Amino acid sequence: MTITEFLATLRKPILVICGTVLLFLVSIGDYFTQFNYLLEFSAFYLVPISFFSWFIGKRSGFAAGVASIVLGFAIRLRHVAPEVAYWDALVRCVLYFTATFMIVQLKRLYEHEQELSRIDPLSKIGNRRALHEAASRAKSLAQRHNAPLSLAYVDVDRFKQINDGLGHAAGDQVLAVTASTIARSLRPSDFAARIGGDEFAVLLPHTGVQDATRIVERVRLELERVMKERHWPVTFSIGIASFSPPLGSVSEMIMEADKAMYAAKQRGKNRIEQREIAGSVSRSAQPDSREINDPS
Repeated sequence: MTITEFLATLRKPILVICGTVLLFLVSIGDYFTQFNYLLEFSAFYLVPISFFSWFIGKRSGFAAGVASIVLGFAIRLRHVAPEVAYWDALVRCVLYFTATFMIVQLKRLYEHEQELSRIDPLSKIGNRRALHEAASRAKSLAQRHNAPLSLAYVDVDRFKQINDGLGHAAGDQVLAVTASTIARSLRPSDFAARIGGDEFAVLLPHTGVQDATRIVERVRLELERVMKERHWPVTFSIGIASFSPPLGSVSEMIMEADKAMYAAKQRGKNRIEQREIAGSVSRSAQPDSREINDPS
């Protein structure tokens, strides 16, 4: 974790205190250099201004800029002619406010790029990286509140036939429609991601095996309806892994859901397979699965 990532995890009051300390230290340095050496110290005010602008926001950045201008003006007024102090304050005003605006815009671009790096470009839902991050947060909350957590692994049956028979453009359309159908069929608290090829994952926080099965069945029925409307001969094999604290790693969680999905494949496809897992070392209960008749 970098220092920027660490600071971003701190609460706003702590960040305000850190920024205020930075501003105080810079103003002390400005005072003594002006008093003893008559050196220019104004550029160092950009440090607390940048801190407030990046970690707290535009208004805080402008407020830090105003405070820096006032402090610098008060310090210089004791050592230079008034007209020089006023002119220096005007120059600082332009410099600090421009820096604040640029830093805020830079952060927006940075956040936008960070968001894009977590979105699958074809399906427009989360990618594997986004899934790992969301699952890590959900796992921490589940451990803290002693709550269940479920993960579903979705695979498109006979997807290769679509690519071979209708072309890759049709295959891409199947993936995009699958992703949008899964996403709109979930609760606001759930998270969907495409994790590679024709495989998707659904994270279900605070959800045990029974509720997870109900939600995933609803998703499966909606997928079935949408595929029939478009006359696409595909079905879906889905594995559900439900966890009770303490949980293993995110990779273990995904692996267990993947195992459940492969069990669904081996038992005839177009069905849901369930597993209940407890402990940091994966321990599977007897899978509770239901076969769904393949309409094709």
